[in-house]
Amino acid sequence: MLLQKEQVVGQRYRIIEVIGKGGMAIVYKANDLKLGRDVTLKVLKADLIDDDGFIKRFSTEARAAAKLAHTNIVNVYDVGNDGDIYYIVMEYIDGITLKHLINRKGSLSNELAANIAMQIAAGLENAHENGVIHRDIKPENIMLTEVGDKVVAKVTDFGIAKANSLEITQGDYMGSVHYFSPEQAKGENVDRRSDIYSLGIVFFEMLTGVKPFEGSSAIEFAMKHIKSPLPDIKAINPNASKELIEIIKKACSKEPKNRYQSASEMEEAIRDVLPKLSKKNVNKAPVVADDDMSEYDDYDAEDDESIKIRERNIIITAILTGIVIIVLITIGGKIINNTIYGDTIKVPNFVGLTYEKASEKAEKKGLTIEREDIYQADVEAGDVARQIPEKGERVEKGSVVVLYVSFGPGDIQMPSIVGLRKSEGEKKLAELGLAIGDVEYVASDKPIGEILEQSPEFNEMVTPDVKVSIKVSKGEDAKEVPVPNLRLKTKEEVSMIMEDLGLNVKFLEGYSDSVEEGKVIDQGITPDTMVAVGSQITVTISKGKMETTTEIATIKVPAIVDITTTEAVTEATTEVVTEAVANKAVNIPVNPDKNILGESNNVRVVANKNGTEVVLKEITLGKDEFPFTVNDVSDGNTEYKVYINGNVVYSEIK
Repeated sequence: MLLQKEQVVGQRYRIIEVIGKGGMAIVYKANDLKLGRDVTLKVLKADLIDDDGFIKRFSTEARAAAKLAHTNIVNVYDVGNDGDIYYIVMEYIDGITLKHLINRKGSLSNELAANIAMQIAAGLENAHENGVIHRDIKPENIMLTEVGDKVVAKVTDFGIAKANSLEITQGDYMGSVHYFSPEQAKGENVDRRSDIYSLGIVFFEMLTGVKPFEGSSAIEFAMKHIKSPLPDIKAINPNASKELIEIIKKACSKEPKNRYQSASEMEEAIRDVLPKLSKKNVNKAPVVADDDMSEYDDYDAEDDESIKIRERNIIITAILTGIVIIVLITIGGKIINNTIYGDTIKVPNFVGLTYEKASEKAEKKGLTIEREDIYQADVEAGDVARQIPEKGERVEKGSVVVLYVSFGPGDIQMPSIVGLRKSEGEKKLAELGLAIGDVEYVASDKPIGEILEQSPEFNEMVTPDVKVSIKVSKGEDAKEVPVPNLRLKTKEEVSMIMEDLGLNVKFLEGYSDSVEEGKVIDQGITPDTMVAVGSQITVTISKGKMETTTEIATIKVPAIVDITTTEAVTEATTEVVTEAVANKAVNIPVNPDKNILGESNNVRVVANKNGTEVVLKEITLGKDEFPFTVNDVSDGNTEYKVYINGNVVYSEIK
């Protein structure tokens, strides 16, 4: 049953119109009566509210997407239910889907396709860094809008996303058969590289106007993703860039290890190609609200003579530009600054201004404002408490600046945290200056760590010092929980995740060549292993790369007055030798039996020095990249161990 126009949901969101229908939800344009802005309201279909599976999936989308904040991801503002109306409140996008654009245009230009793919990759990198795998990247889930004269792509619909800490089995929600990865087709576990494969398929469709594989059944599609090579893009679109084709081929490799290993790596590869593509209309956005889209007809290919003329003009322009730069250097830094930064804008300081004055200032600068209300006791109501991006950062004209506006020291309207994980609920409350009080863990069919009830309840007006009591799911009388994948999480993130699951954590520190400082290198128990609630998991946090410096030891010179030359030499030599022995250089061999190695191998070299464990090296290598050695300085009483894929292959005290 459709919601009626002007109907108010959750005492806050007034329905304006239906803007879309999907398999499990109806999407409305609505107005947020509290903040006075248009939003997208996604409502679970009435015939599905009795299906726990769909409720879980709907909740999964909200939890996965709510913790993401990025220009290229549709923001989630709120989630809740009004009786039998289960809803998610999202950023309203005045635009069209990428699918709509492809249907209208067929193949897109090299420049436009590359620009959109690069933005999707940027959004995915943000999701992946926050532990969320989308698992259903397709043109229907990419929104396109205009900001200034630029196309902005935004990833949406995290309905089957998998977060490291969410309980979704490998058989849940395979994704769209046209775009899913070979590992999804096989029903195997997926990681970020699965999203990269799907993005490659979307990129293929943008350049050709068609999907690479067709079939009459899910099984036929699956077999083609697993075995069939990509069709020849040039045969479909002769104007397709050969550099972009190579990027698509790599992204769509059948084996995950042969793809880009991160979305940021793929984004950078596309960025490197952009200067080689035609500059014609590269920055001009389609009128995405206009169904005609006629101004985005494909570009005509240039003949050889025009290319030669263009190259000659580029050389002449470069020479003239060099002369101009020299002149500018003599004129002053301000003009040079404008030349370097082009149309970018230096973000002013909005903090301390009223929202109205900040909006006026932003408008004069050519910036777009988005408002978020927060509790900040020491900031007057209506004044800006903080901003993103911060002052001094450079952004493009039309970019969005989020202003966090203070509620002031008065009463606060209680938000809904039911359905969120405990750590997410704490974060949401903290933004309003509120905190968790009593916590009761109860048996429930909801995922472990999900908030079931809250007191005070949603929309109640409370004072800033109130403590929110909550009931949290501990599963259906669960005595064991799966260990989450903590790799690359921060110490703070690990603490929150483990608290949600009722597990304890012991932190160690170690060096790593591949993991940046402050993030998890390794965990003592393999992810997905079932352990008893209350168990302690050892987690190693990276100290960054170990600096190897050569130092000249300071040697104490003995008193040699009034003794013979031989005695003096003997005594001095003894002290030098003693000093050298106290801190000797050692080599730790990493030379495992080749029979125990796989195609990809995790290597950890650990030193135990006076009871403190230090990770000297942590790296993933192929079978043919052995043997090698790791160097260290020891006092002669250090125990060294080499782990290959979690197994000790070498142990010695040196």
